[in-house]
Amino acid sequence: MRISFRAIKSKHKNFTAISDELKRTIDRDVKPALLEYFQRIIKIWEHKPEFKAMKRVTKGGISIYVYQTGPNANIWRYVSQGTRPHIIQPKKPGGMLAFTWGGYGSYKPHTSKGGHYGGPGTVANPQPTVLPMVNHPGNEPRELEKWVAHWYKPKFVPLMRNAIRRGARR
Repeated sequence: MRISFRAIKSKHKNFTAISDELKRTIDRDVKPALLEYFQRIIKIWEHKPEFKAMKRVTKGGISIYVYQTGPNANIWRYVSQGTRPHIIQPKKPGGMLAFTWGGYGSYKPHTSKGGHYGGPGTVANPQPTVLPMVNHPGNEPRELEKWVAHWYKPKFVPLMRNAIRRGARR
């Protein structure tokens, strides 16, 4: 996932000092705040991915890449980007899939399309089910990165403008 703000450009000739100040501000203020937004979204998830951030400052703009790591890294991608309809089969030929399903209320996702808390997950009285395969309908993308960028942009722009000013004074 990339959060990119290209509208912030500097016309000053001392790009090195400005670039150094931007990098310091990103490391000190922006990265921890962005990672905190991602942590807020997943705080009630059972299988949480880990996040790291990487910066790139060029004359063309400022980009911050937030990426997921760890054993649960794919879960974020499945939730944020969605999945297509697909068939789930057992790993062993001739095997069966066993899982709990149904009951009152069944499943309500943890996050909504806007990245907010949406529900408790699996709820009330699931029934044990055994099937040879499952035709999964897929899920719609929630576009969580877009929402994080939207929420953080009002804080990001003044931080970067002030960093450019500090670097230009050097």
